[in-house]
Amino acid sequence: MRRVLYSLACSLDGYIARPDHSADWLLDDQDYGLKEFFASVDAALIGRKTHDFMVRHGQSAMPGMPNYVFSRNPSPPAYEGVHWVNEEPAALVKKLKMQSGKDIWLVGGSYLAQSFFNASLIDEVSLAIMPILLGDGIRLFPKMAAERSLRLIEEKSYSSGVVALRYDCSGSSS
Repeated sequence: MRRVLYSLACSLDGYIARPDHSADWLLDDQDYGLKEFFASVDAALIGRKTHDFMVRHGQSAMPGMPNYVFSRNPSPPAYEGVHWVNEEPAALVKKLKMQSGKDIWLVGGSYLAQSFFNASLIDEVSLAIMPILLGDGIRLFPKMAAERSLRLIEEKSYSSGVVALRYDCSGSSS
């Protein structure tokens, strides 16, 4: 069965973007395992605000895979490779997990991830913690409905100061 992977970068103080949604502070001086990660997924789950940010920066979809964008907008714009989802995530995610294929990437944002955590839809969290304190911005995790315990399955540090952590979320509700 396919898994849902929430994989993203954050600042040391727990922000995924600046208040204006920019991420110019992310390090891109090396691969940080991204090539291997992208080879392991074949579908993207994206929040509308994250998708809007992508479009403003010239990218309407994650290339090479179907993109499912969650939005309450009853008539969203059409983009090639983008499927708009106007329902709660659980039904779609359960259907996608039963289909054959690679793992599924939960791209973001934080409120979509919150709803996925609250519905126990995330199987694994991967964080690349950047060696920067932003002080303000978009939180990695907004308020959760319940406490979660995760199991560390991998840790890796890089010469740049980036630390990559992977956590198993199965059985993570408390």
